[in-house]
Amino acid sequence: MSKEWYNLDKLNSVASDALIAFIVGARRIGKTTHLMKLACDTWYENRNQTMWLRNKKVELQDPAFTQGFLNTAKREGWCDESWVTYPDGVYTDKSKSEQVILFQSISTASNRRGNATPDVKYMIFDEFMPEDRKYPPRAHIMLMSLTKTVLSGREDARCYCLSNFISAANPYWAGFQIYPKRELDVTYFPEKRIAIEVCRNYKSAIEEDNPWNLVYQAGGYQDYASELEDSLFSLVKKTPRGGRYWDIYLLADGQTYGCMFHRGLLHWHQCKPTPGARVFATTLQETSNKVSIVPNYVKQVLKQANEDNILRFNSPNTMYVILSLIYDAV
Repeated sequence: MSKEWYNLDKLNSVASDALIAFIVGARRIGKTTHLMKLACDTWYENRNQTMWLRNKKVELQDPAFTQGFLNTAKREGWCDESWVTYPDGVYTDKSKSEQVILFQSISTASNRRGNATPDVKYMIFDEFMPEDRKYPPRAHIMLMSLTKTVLSGREDARCYCLSNFISAANPYWAGFQIYPKRELDVTYFPEKRIAIEVCRNYKSAIEEDNPWNLVYQAGGYQDYASELEDSLFSLVKKTPRGGRYWDIYLLADGQTYGCMFHRGLLHWHQCKPTPGARVFATTLQETSNKVSIVPNYVKQVLKQANEDNILRFNSPNTMYVILSLIYDAV
């Protein structure tokens, strides 16, 4: 049976009532294209708007972004030729008679007011994991602020967050404390109404047997073939033996965490501090006359290590503890 381009069928078959869905897959399988069609369809069917999100405002201001935003929609006949893209979104014509899609960045989410967006049904967060792993401050909190302000508890509203395979170490998954199961295409957290789809077995514009994948593999380029070659699942792994410990330990919820240097990677796991080591608390509640709060220089070391993709964790829970220090207000 021939493969299909990405669509929401698999996600909806498992988590149709998920309010937020994180969709992570290789490039060129049709993730953004499918959600663009959804935005067009929802306008023509019910005159409902879509809010299109990016992490940083500069991404939405790039002329290349606005000039090419509707290319596929017009080529496929999903929207009228009169539709036009401006820096603030898509309108039905040059006179801005009606706005179909609103552009919004996470970095400026605090400026958004809810009374101006009563007709938004979908939020589509494109490239929620940037390749440079550099996120806006308080990214997870800002996404929550937008959903609360814009969607206003609307039960038929949905937020779809799209990304190529980058890293499970991101502020959104850390903030919700979610992590995909390797054996599942769709991991659903019904108690949170959140789902993660790891996109597998979809058609790709660059199929696996394409010789260009040999070039991408040789260059160490992310997601050249499948999620198994990417760091999406490699962050959580068993702590190796024979490494060298950092003399700094972290205290969180009564548990102490240590970091071992081993073959260029920093492995975090639960352990007892070595004699004379420095122990810092991750919250003020756990500070004492012997344990102070984590200093900024430690946070900066962790942030740089995360951007360099050298952090590893023995469990998702350990990952959440460490990432909470890297991403402000997670």
